Amino acid sequence: MKNKVTLGLIGFGTVGAGVAKILQAHVREMERRCGARLHLKYICGRSLRPRPGVRLSPETRFTRDWKELIHDPELDIVIELIGGYEPARTMIEAALAADKHVVTANKAVLSKHWGDLFELAARRRRLLYFEASVGGGIPVIQALNEGLAANRIERILGILNGTTNYILTRMERQGENFQTALKDAQRAGFAEADPAFDVDGIDAAHKIAILASIATGGWARLKDVYREGITHLEPVDLLMGRERLDSTIKLLGIARWAPEGLELRVHPTFVPRQHPFANVRDEYNAVCIEGDAVGDVILYGKGAGQMAAASAVVSDIIFLARQVASGTAGQIPYVNYDSSRSPRVRPVEDLVSRYYLRLTTLDKPGVLGRIAGILGRCGVSIASVYQNVEDGGLSGAKQVPIVLITHKGREKSVQMARRVIDRLPSVRKKTSLIRILD
Repeated sequence: MKNKVTLGLIGFGTVGAGVAKILQAHVREMERRCGARLHLKYICGRSLRPRPGVRLSPETRFTRDWKELIHDPELDIVIELIGGYEPARTMIEAALAADKHVVTANKAVLSKHWGDLFELAARRRRLLYFEASVGGGIPVIQALNEGLAANRIERILGILNGTTNYILTRMERQGENFQTALKDAQRAGFAEADPAFDVDGIDAAHKIAILASIATGGWARLKDVYREGITHLEPVDLLMGRERLDSTIKLLGIARWAPEGLELRVHPTFVPRQHPFANVRDEYNAVCIEGDAVGDVILYGKGAGQMAAASAVVSDIIFLARQVASGTAGQIPYVNYDSSRSPRVRPVEDLVSRYYLRLTTLDKPGVLGRIAGILGRCGVSIASVYQNVEDGGLSGAKQVPIVLITHKGREKSVQMARRVIDRLPSVRKKTSLIRILD
């Protein structure tokens, strides 16, 4: 039994400070749970100034050299919290190669280098834990990897980004346009100065790739995730969803297993009001995992914020420290990665769905007939048509919005029709397309 587990923290920003706060406030409880003393020996960061509310032991060393802590023979666990692709990947690989166990919150590195990292961890008989990489404080990784291990996973559906969910909530409740709602999110601290990572769906794509990789036991590659963001959405889309479809819009990450292959996508989606996700608002996240034995399991909680993410990191530290203390760490891998199990990803063109199409056209006779003719020739059937849509003056006096709802159709056919429609002289803007969740 090892009576002391030594930690080194790389990254002393918002989440790193939160980890230090939890360890400081609950260290005796943490030690009881893992059966050993927890010793935070190092903190490594570019700025080592004191953090409000964080009081550290005099035994804790500050350094700007991450190699110093990785190569310390006393260190058991490296906690990587700097984010981004590099130098985080280099740090994680160096820590594993130096026979350290690793806790990370880095969804970018994990999704892009999943197979490489877990192959290295297996070779070195080290553990790589990553609960905080998806869902903030929601224990979705543990649930999928352990609690639902008896199931063949058939679908994962998730509101995986707190920033976009906050923006969409503002757009729906206050009728704000995207730019105004984004500024609100930035003032509230939920959006970065450069929000592209969130609003373009990149963050959610990282997360759904990680969840799909766990579920398959292989590597669902980031490049195979079809991705759309929310920047093209207008208040009229949320208004139409509420009034005509009894639905709201959410940015969803979707992994769905079918005989033809894995659907892997991130995009705005109309979610029916009866669905539990319709009431997930502001910075909250939710994940629905469908197993063949258990059915639907839904997890809900804060997907963003200092203490939510820090909670998940410290949870990983406890589970890892317990194994280090008992001498069992690394005997069994945390993730069973097998490159032969990597899924074949189904092209998004093969998706079958209902669709919402919003067109901006000249107010002239015959326009709708030509549009309906194009859809029919492409094999797309119209279920409903809405004209005289209130658009907040977006279109202009001589331009009118038309909203079409289709029956179920193939993505390839709908996209083909959309390209032809957008070339019509009477169509003044690119057609907005949103998929509808059934």
